[in-house]
Amino acid sequence: MKKGFLSILLIFAFSSIVYADVSIKSQSLQEKIINKQTKWVKATKVIPGTKIRYINTMSNNGTVMAQNLVITNAIPKHMLYVDKSAKCDGVCSITYSVDGKAFDVPAKLFVTENGKKRVAKALEYKAIRWIVQTLDANQSSSVQFDATLE
Repeated sequence: MKKGFLSILLIFAFSSIVYADVSIKSQSLQEKIINKQTKWVKATKVIPGTKIRYINTMSNNGTVMAQNLVITNAIPKHMLYVDKSAKCDGVCSITYSVDGKAFDVPAKLFVTENGKKRVAKALEYKAIRWIVQTLDANQSSSVQFDATLE
């Protein structure tokens, strides 16, 4: 009888474990002028100079808060990051990379040009990283940035 009770207790304990279950959906929208107003529509035919907005929407389908979610986006080839366009819903930190490996704030990103080291320009960024502090259970949040096709 004791073994049966212990098994039931263990099954109950494991079935009531709580967890965060975060999924991410990505989309790309392009800027279009429609009736003299700027609209963001699904990216289809993109020509040089077109601004694209990249959006990652995170959904926590779990039963507890998710913490310190790290989202890293490479800036696609032939796209130039639009300065100060990276944003997030809620509280997050945003860092950038000029090589896709090391991330830091803009003032601490350097490139070498003609043998001299200088602070990187936004259009030289190769990737962006967001660290989202928290995402409550059954909630969604998003991070985004804009880039222009060369």
